[in-house]
Amino acid sequence: MGGYCRHLGDIFNNMTATNARLCAQLLQYKRYHHQQTNVRIHMIFIPTILCSTVCILHRVPLGCGITLAHLFSIAYSLYYISLCLLPGLLASSLFILLLWALDEKRIHFSFYTEAGLFVLGWVAQFIGHGFFEHRKPALLDNLVQSLVAAPYFVLFELLFKLGFFAELKVDLESEIVASRKTLSND
Repeated sequence: MGGYCRHLGDIFNNMTATNARLCAQLLQYKRYHHQQTNVRIHMIFIPTILCSTVCILHRVPLGCGITLAHLFSIAYSLYYISLCLLPGLLASSLFILLLWALDEKRIHFSFYTEAGLFVLGWVAQFIGHGFFEHRKPALLDNLVQSLVAAPYFVLFELLFKLGFFAELKVDLESEIVASRKTLSND
């Protein structure tokens, strides 16, 4: 893989193992999400699924004002930070904002609305893969990896569109093109 995945460690205190994990996660997910309409669908409906999931999990109290949504958000945040510090902190901030809004009742949907958004999000994902990507969803090969990587992939797609991590984007795209050429030659 190209320069970003080899040299990001210089920027973030030489964390080369972390960089390799970040690149591997994003590359694995990008292999299933390359067609632009499907990526756009994911950019809308992955956050829909994530937010509705957090809303549903916020209904499960664990005591002392802590809900299952808090534990879920902490686990995701720690994993994302371990992959890449700055985007991980950004993702963590978004979780904190959502949890604050739920705790303070700034966001309050009925369970049926939350469940409906959750189902709508998943239906959109399968439509994106079936009609646009023409490839099965990544979750059919690795459910846990896909569920954890999907929101981070969407965050990185947004960061790419804003001009951040340009070298990483080029490296991932080059790797996708190279792997497709290898598959077509087999």
